[in-house]
Amino acid sequence: MPWLDRLNDRNARKIAHLLGNRAAEAGQLAQDRLQDFARDAGALAGRTANDFADYGRQHGANLLREQARHYAGVAQDQAHDIGSRARRYAHAAGEVAGDLVDHGRREGAMIADAAATQATRAARAVRADPVPVIVGAIGLALFANLLFGRRR
Repeated sequence: MPWLDRLNDRNARKIAHLLGNRAAEAGQLAQDRLQDFARDAGALAGRTANDFADYGRQHGANLLREQARHYAGVAQDQAHDIGSRARRYAHAAGEVAGDLVDHGRREGAMIADAAATQATRAARAVRADPVPVIVGAIGLALFANLLFGRRR
């Protein structure tokens, strides 16, 4: 039944599209969160470096200033590294989402094909012997009348 195939294909595309969008949003959110964390860590390291520098000025130790600069540089390097990892993780999440979308498309097509095959078999059976369908419809109508009929 071509209309059933089109309906299932359309639903599979919708689901695949939604999955792709959600995965892209999740990847972007993860990247944003990790970059925010890295930026905050860098700012905290900078403030700490400034505190160390103030301590060094008060006590006249150039060694402390140099150490503070070193640790601030290390913190900035780490922040940069975390940002690049966030981008890689977001990319990997996008690839996984694409794989899920492809798998959903394939499975949706197979399910639609199986449903069309079953519908074709049922149509052939009804054409061959319509009496069971007629009896079933009458039985269903009588059952519905029992369920939904007015009670006195």
